[in-house]
Amino acid sequence: MARVLIIDDEPHVCWALKRALEQAGHEAETAPTAEQGLPLAAGKDLVFLDIGLPGMNGLEALTKLKGMPVVVITAHGTVENAVEALRRGAHDYLVKPLRAEEVPALVDRAVKRTALEREVARLRGGISKGASPLKGATRVMQEVFKQIATVAMADAPVLVLGESGTGKELVARTIHAASRRAAGPFEPIDCGALPETLLDSELYGHERGAFTGAVERKRGRVELADKGTLFLDEVGELSPAAQAKLLRFLAEGEFVRVGGGERQHVDVRVITATHRDLRRAVAEGTFREDLFYRLAVTELRLPPLRDRREDIPLLVAHFLEDLAYPGAVSEEAMAVLGRHSWPGNVRELRNAVEAATVTARGGVILPDHLPRSVRAGPVPAPDEVQRVVVRLADAAPEGAKYGAVHDAFERATVAHVLGLAGGNQVHASRLLGIHRTTLRKLIEKYGL
Repeated sequence: MARVLIIDDEPHVCWALKRALEQAGHEAETAPTAEQGLPLAAGKDLVFLDIGLPGMNGLEALTKLKGMPVVVITAHGTVENAVEALRRGAHDYLVKPLRAEEVPALVDRAVKRTALEREVARLRGGISKGASPLKGATRVMQEVFKQIATVAMADAPVLVLGESGTGKELVARTIHAASRRAAGPFEPIDCGALPETLLDSELYGHERGAFTGAVERKRGRVELADKGTLFLDEVGELSPAAQAKLLRFLAEGEFVRVGGGERQHVDVRVITATHRDLRRAVAEGTFREDLFYRLAVTELRLPPLRDRREDIPLLVAHFLEDLAYPGAVSEEAMAVLGRHSWPGNVRELRNAVEAATVTARGGVILPDHLPRSVRAGPVPAPDEVQRVVVRLADAAPEGAKYGAVHDAFERATVAHVLGLAGGNQVHASRLLGIHRTTLRKLIEKYGL
């Protein structure tokens, strides 16, 4: 469904167009002059604009509708005006007398073209803002590329898994661009960035007066994604109520705007992403099992950057090209980049390279030009220690979880330092920063 504005001074033309549009399932509003119509254009998906208007004519009005999809209406014998309007950015034109049967197809063409133009602009904007590029020559990334090619051919839901910064949204955009829905819209939303009340409105839209501040009807991302792809990032953050609504939408392909009662039907492909372990969440009862299986028809897992370090030079070269940086990266600096564990993954690498280009000022990037956090050397992988702690705590009985975790880490630390010291207790006690007597008690306690 599209929201359409008709600006024409002939009442019978307005009536005929409005009737044809409403019969095709669209909303239509009319105005007899450009002066009255222009203020109504905001939020419309398409404008029908008569060339021969009284006062401000159609060509003048067209310049004030820049960026809006416009179909001009011209009288028979003045098609040259329509051609001039097309040259100025109009999407299409109609010649009077109008034929109602032409209107629905024309609206569909204009709306689809606008959606495609917006998608291209969004993709270009993402690249210009430094979105993580989907690049890699390693075997694990080649497998990811094969999976993308396979799932793009189908229309089933896809669940993209991976740590923050691995490029999950870029994968979703790539799948969309390679699918039969490529000409349709791609609508992303971060489920973890909004409170539940706002998320409902953002996803499903709302009716005028649904809540304080809802001064007009709003179309949600679900509706905007019709004939295209809806991308739900961080779907693991959804509340139980939001999960139930999403499950109902996936099962029926229908939704109700907040504050509304009419069920709306859309045709969208759903791609979701999360950094969470949804299987564990299902086992813990924090994520619905039926929703998980709806979303995970196909699972696509992105590897962290530390598992594909061979791709770092390729990514660095891409970032330097994207930043139009004239200098290069020294072997020493590249070695430092290769040693870092990249808890922020490709996004962190991009930020590190960009920061280094500022410091190096056009010259060769040396280790000292890299951020201090990168130069400091390897750091524990994100959540690596936490995963061990959780595993130990889960295995320990109630009332003994702290002691079990504490003893496990204490024993491992003492054993490791004793190894570093070659079994020399005096040296080991110095490394640990404890008295030798304390060390001997720990050795006896843990049977070392």
